[in-house]
Amino acid sequence: MSYFSDEELACPCCGELIFNARFRQDLNAARTYAQIPFKINSGYRCPKHNTEVKGSETSSHPKGLAVDIEAISSRQRFRVVFGLLMAGLTRIGIRKTFIHVDADRDKDQEVCWL
Repeated sequence: MSYFSDEELACPCCGELIFNARFRQDLNAARTYAQIPFKINSGYRCPKHNTEVKGSETSSHPKGLAVDIEAISSRQRFRVVFGLLMAGLTRIGIRKTFIHVDADRDKDQEVCWL
């Protein structure tokens, strides 16, 4: 079962979709563990869009290895982070309104930042 459509993972400016299949499977597992819906605020970003949204030059979004998941309440944040960790995803950024997660093996693992 896939919880995430190509449309919600695609770049919003051009519709292009480059997305790692294993990462997508892990996100599906995380969603199952979390037992709450995941709203993807940002999935794949083409290089142009990443620049437009002031994304990092080392962002994992243009590699198809990152998403931002809406998380407004403390309960949502907990459920999302719980699901991500249970699915083995260990690069997590916590913001006020979303949780960033990526599966970029070129970067330090087992990290959580604010």
